[in-house]
Amino acid sequence: METRSQRLLPWVYSVLLHTAFLALMILSIHWTNSTLPSLGGTGQVAQPVQATVVDQKLINQQMDLLKAQEQQKLAAQQKLEQQAQAAKTERQQEEQKVAQLQQQQATAQQALNAKLAELQQQAQAEKAQQERVAKLKAEAATAAKKQQSAQRRAELQREIAVEQGALNARRASLLQQWIAVVKQKIQSNWNEPASTPDNLTCRVQIDQVPGGTVANAQIISCNGDEAVRQSVVTAVLRSSPLPPPPEPSLFQREFILDFCPSCSQ
Repeated sequence: METRSQRLLPWVYSVLLHTAFLALMILSIHWTNSTLPSLGGTGQVAQPVQATVVDQKLINQQMDLLKAQEQQKLAAQQKLEQQAQAAKTERQQEEQKVAQLQQQQATAQQALNAKLAELQQQAQAEKAQQERVAKLKAEAATAAKKQQSAQRRAELQREIAVEQGALNARRASLLQQWIAVVKQKIQSNWNEPASTPDNLTCRVQIDQVPGGTVANAQIISCNGDEAVRQSVVTAVLRSSPLPPPPEPSLFQREFILDFCPSCSQ
């Protein structure tokens, strides 16, 4: 028995030795796979690099969108500049128009002042003529009292008639010239509506108080529409106070005025 055991002992040792060697190799391979460092310096397996493909079409669309937005901003800015320039031009034109109107009104006022001065001179001449008529009438009365010759009395009556006729004509002329001055002032304050006919003619009744303040203006007849009628009334009211007559005796509280801008004065 001992001899047989001795024979089997080397074989057992050989099997155990091979088994231990095989186990050692398995453990070595497992340790290498679990502890071998990656290129990134960590103990985990490195992940593969993900490559991103750039979409050139999307980039172009974004660029086109940015360009469109810039063009819109530029167009909006240009539009604002054009509007500002148009507003500036319109304001300058309005200022020029106002300046022209002011100049026209100043010129019209100068013409009115000159005409009024001329009427004052004529009024002085009328006053002198009134004095001559009064003197002739007084002389005729004296001649009648003294029972002077009929021939002399007839001569005085003829002179009185002539002087009175000239005086009446002068007064009528002064009245017409004063009314013409009133028309000029009213026309200088008139804003012509677009619907005004070329042959506009309006008869206006004007009520005034001493000093020339207009109390009322009323259209009697007019070939214009309602806007034109109202513009004439407004012009009369704007002209208050009216120019005074050259002779106080010519003052009329109510008078009729024919407003006709196209008619010759």
